[in-house]
Amino acid sequence: MENFNPLVSIVIPVYNGSNFLKEAIDSALAQTYKNLEIIVVNDGSKDDTEKIALSYKDKIRYFFKENGGTSTALNLGIEKMHGEYFSWLSHDDLYYPNKIERSIQELSKLNDKNTIIITDVDGMNEDYIKTFKTALYQQHRNEYPDRNNFNLYPVIYNKTHGCTHLISKKVFETVGLFDIKWLVAHDFEFYYRAFAAFPHKYIDEVLVTARESSSRQGKRSHTRGNIEYSLLYIKILENLDDKDILKIAPSPYMFYKEMEEFFAYADYSIALDYLEVITEGKNIETVYGRRKLNPYTSPEQQSESLTEKKIKFPHKVSRFNYPARLINALKRHGLRSTIKIIKIRLNNKFFNR
Repeated sequence: MENFNPLVSIVIPVYNGSNFLKEAIDSALAQTYKNLEIIVVNDGSKDDTEKIALSYKDKIRYFFKENGGTSTALNLGIEKMHGEYFSWLSHDDLYYPNKIERSIQELSKLNDKNTIIITDVDGMNEDYIKTFKTALYQQHRNEYPDRNNFNLYPVIYNKTHGCTHLISKKVFETVGLFDIKWLVAHDFEFYYRAFAAFPHKYIDEVLVTARESSSRQGKRSHTRGNIEYSLLYIKILENLDDKDILKIAPSPYMFYKEMEEFFAYADYSIALDYLEVITEGKNIETVYGRRKLNPYTSPEQQSESLTEKKIKFPHKVSRFNYPARLINALKRHGLRSTIKIIKIRLNNKFFNR
């Protein structure tokens, strides 16, 4: 550790973030690791963001640009940074004081200093109420340990958060910057390229707090997010073969069922429709989609390779998070239409499949 003390650039992209920006900057300044520079990129804010940033004077490096989206702000920060390593901090998120230090400690133990470091994360809402204490990334890894050895696992299963990362500048030089055409899914589109090309190391510690904020770009653009993340995950599914799937799941069947639950929970309806089509071709019934196959035969017919035979759920799939799905339906369809949808699904025995 004494001989490995690289400069780390913490880049904070912000658009109209006067509500939480000060807290984010303060958490960056409070890092126990001291070889840092903090870069704030103002993406054309119209509130007091600039005033807050400038109040820190030479404690940070500040850049203003016309509004172009988070990816453009991140790219400017990366282009301007002097550090060997990049660490993203959203303006409404917080670092634990030892976030950078622990990342550097783990990186110092590795021969490949271009390894991407990732950690666990907790969450809170705008009222500072904890929404979850841990994302349980390690628990999901332990369910099928081979996942630890597959570079793309965190991206495929959405088991990572951008602000937990420590990324070598070499990664950007190799795979490029954030793609500005992706307005919402720019994060995971980049991770897909980065994690495919570089190994990662996971630290099973909560070192970042993610805030559920209404000012986030993804929150403001739900429909766009559905399109972009769906297109990305469709691409991922198209490029996975049976051997890849068996590196991250006990069977193709289990993999597709986990993906279905994730798409349904995240409301990536386009990806869900696509998955429904490809699983129908493999005689796997979907729970949340709009198609239904004939009854299954035996669970013992599921093997390591994809089967053409009809199979049965080897376990009960939980139909989770009905309150959240009801709220989403009310927002999207209104009360009367939502009631009609519920009646239709009840008539079709939706809850008893």
